[in-house]
Amino acid sequence: MTTEAKALAGVKVLDMTQFLAGPYCGLTLADMGAEVIKIENPPGGDFVRIAVPQINGVSIYYENMNRGKKSVTLNLKTKEGKELFAKLIAEADVLIENNRPGVMERLGFAYEDAKKINPGIIYCSISGFGQTGPYSQRPGYDLIGQAMSGAMSITGMEGHVPLKYGVPIGDVLGGMNGALGILAALHHRTRTGEGQHIDTALVDGLVSSMLTNTMGYLVTGKVPGRSANRYFNAYPYDSFSAKDGEYVIACGTDPHFAALATVMGKPELLEDPRFNDFVTRKSNPHMDELKAIIDEWSSDKTVAECVELIMSVDIPVAPIYDIKQATEDEHIRNAREMFVEVEHPVAGKITITGNPIKMSATPTTPTKCAPLLGQDNESVYGSLGLDAETLKAYKEKKII
Repeated sequence: MTTEAKALAGVKVLDMTQFLAGPYCGLTLADMGAEVIKIENPPGGDFVRIAVPQINGVSIYYENMNRGKKSVTLNLKTKEGKELFAKLIAEADVLIENNRPGVMERLGFAYEDAKKINPGIIYCSISGFGQTGPYSQRPGYDLIGQAMSGAMSITGMEGHVPLKYGVPIGDVLGGMNGALGILAALHHRTRTGEGQHIDTALVDGLVSSMLTNTMGYLVTGKVPGRSANRYFNAYPYDSFSAKDGEYVIACGTDPHFAALATVMGKPELLEDPRFNDFVTRKSNPHMDELKAIIDEWSSDKTVAECVELIMSVDIPVAPIYDIKQATEDEHIRNAREMFVEVEHPVAGKITITGNPIKMSATPTTPTKCAPLLGQDNESVYGSLGLDAETLKAYKEKKII
């Protein structure tokens, strides 16, 4: 499918982001067909261009975060660079930036400045703590957000140190929330002609994701602790051990537990006062005791055997995959297109992560690699009226 046939065809986005949250926001829009122009500093561009792993000197980290985008180089500390950027803003629909609050203002391109150039601009700022509040000037990364949102306090084993989530979930949520805000703002502008400033923070996104945990505290006053792989409101909802690995069971109801006890060949569990009702099962020490029984049952079986048996009675169950297994799973890789191949002019054929949003009329599967540094200078700046001679002079002066 061509970009012109995708959902966001005709939407022009200026992507002034680095690290992960901002680029993730931009790649989401690019996958949906927006023309996303990544603005990079000359001469080296985004510093993650040198991040590992690499193929033929090409960073696959950069590739995954910037697939389907265009790249221009621009020095915003020069007079000519500022003039060029103002022209880009005048023609753009969206601007995404993830600098610390105040940086864009010092450059002369805060939201109020951009709004004077283009009243309809949708200006998305993604930061650690947001544009307002006493912490707004603090540097913020995913780990900081996980710590201060309370997410780490509930992650890990009871009695052990708090752990961060295994992926940079704060960055991913920040990028997703930015994209969601942009889409809503585009709809609002279609109705009213009015642009607006979107302010989303990594900490805010993580706090929002913890709604079940924080609501429990706000109602009961009880501070939740680390629950390992358990769910606070049901059991057995946990990880268990087989002879060749681990698997999980999500047994959320009394009928589920009855089916589990039957398929395990342990109907007596249904009469055991420790386990015979929903509330009693999910209290300790009963959870620990039930986990020991299930672990003993599966200790002479493979993960595949356990999963097949439990799945046969329609209880949610799954093996715990490592990264190799996840990337090679037929359903994930091929049926859901969560790992796709694209062609790169230097690295050759590479595999990148697919888009999790599936749309029937306007597919989102990425089909293009990330741009080479400044590869779109001529086409993008040419559309603003700059000729080849001027571009050559700008390059020599390190304006682009």
